[in-house]
Amino acid sequence: MIVSKIIGNISSFDCKGKTIDKVKVSAEDRLKQIIRLKSDSGIEIGVNLQEGHLHNGDILGEDDKSIFVVDFLPQNVLLITPKDMMQMGFVAHSIGNRHTPAVFEEGAMIVEEDYLLIEWLEANKVPYQKAQKVLKCALKHASHHH
Repeated sequence: MIVSKIIGNISSFDCKGKTIDKVKVSAEDRLKQIIRLKSDSGIEIGVNLQEGHLHNGDILGEDDKSIFVVDFLPQNVLLITPKDMMQMGFVAHSIGNRHTPAVFEEGAMIVEEDYLLIEWLEANKVPYQKAQKVLKCALKHASHHH
């Protein structure tokens, strides 16, 4: 199956009694426009999006029996929760200087797990915890010039 356009999202799609065949997508692959995937039942799916990127729950296609739905895999992240605004500013500035991609969800700064960053957080007594999480927004590098 070749997919060039997403036909909807499972959150608002009438499945008509068909089986949902999940298509697992890693954190590294979720922003790619051209990708080869395999559904849980073994169906090979080539994705070649002209614009945009995949979202969790996107429907890649359907056949007589199944609907092929994107299922993002969780990734290893650090949930950073500074104790006050001063520490938050310090952390945000320091992480920004490293050009480390970050997102903010549920009251935490979230970055990809990195042992050097863990050492830095511990040395500076910044509260954090390790987690496996499917993020709403992908961690990606923004284009940036000094």
